[in-house]
Amino acid sequence: MIMIRRRAFAALGAAPLASPALAQDFPSRPIQFVIPWPPGGRTDIAVRLLAPYLQRELGQPVVVINRGGGGGLTGMAYIRSAPPDGHTISSGGIALSSMQYERQTDLTLWDFTWFARIYSTPMVLAVPAASPFRDLGSLIEFARANPERLFHGNSGTGSSTHLASEALARRYGFRVTQVPYTGEGPAVVGLATGSVQMSLGLMVAFRPMVQDGRLRVLAVAGPERDALAGDVPTFREAGFDFNYMAFEALHVPNGVPEPILTRLSRAAQAALTDSTLAERFNGVGLNLSYMEGPNFTAWLRGWDVEMRSLVQDLGMMARR
Repeated sequence: MIMIRRRAFAALGAAPLASPALAQDFPSRPIQFVIPWPPGGRTDIAVRLLAPYLQRELGQPVVVINRGGGGGLTGMAYIRSAPPDGHTISSGGIALSSMQYERQTDLTLWDFTWFARIYSTPMVLAVPAASPFRDLGSLIEFARANPERLFHGNSGTGSSTHLASEALARRYGFRVTQVPYTGEGPAVVGLATGSVQMSLGLMVAFRPMVQDGRLRVLAVAGPERDALAGDVPTFREAGFDFNYMAFEALHVPNGVPEPILTRLSRAAQAALTDSTLAERFNGVGLNLSYMEGPNFTAWLRGWDVEMRSLVQDLGMMARR
């Protein structure tokens, strides 16, 4: 009841901002760009690259603030409860898409208004350099013939890498044994040392050890080849129609007046289609991939249905 009243009060307080005259004054103070994770992660890197370009378009400082804690939920709750006046924005998506079902939380993807996709980067499947699996087909053939004898290194139970590998296994009729690590870095080390036989993740995590000759990439889980992965075929080219993308998108708390949302959307589009920013994203192993808010939201609804089904099939749904 308290939460409902607070949201109602915020909505009433924001109503006058719908006036075109007031919307023209937006932003009237610095923008708070909240990251619900500690510094140094993928979201943090992407946001800090993007922030100066948004600042240029909005004409106000864009201040990046890390609000970690609770596995991301602390920061997301803070964003949801922020005044819906456009001065608090955030980035995320893929983490909350699974956490909303796995954790004891009332947070959902739909507590926010999504106004621009930042990037969409395909996962890749990597194996140790000494692996006997020279292509995707031989790996999946082994996995089908030897249930649970293929060990997959993930970046934590319930993580995007864990769920991606389970989605692949279910689609092609095999079972893997999951080996959870405490993050992407340790999972990549475990793969390189042969503690596990395969790992699905982002090229940005694998690339240093691929370049050192300690890992090989067998396939890209995207609709087309990834320049960051070199001359590596897609899953579809290898005979397995499977896409799994890591993504980030900009969002605000629900209730932001349409004129202000339009201003933010236009600023995001200008920033995210800047060729210099695209080069900087490529430099850290991410593919800048702008999509306007309504189209991304429609795509996200389909993703949400698939994610709920997967988490439920895995028996990982939190009891409410």
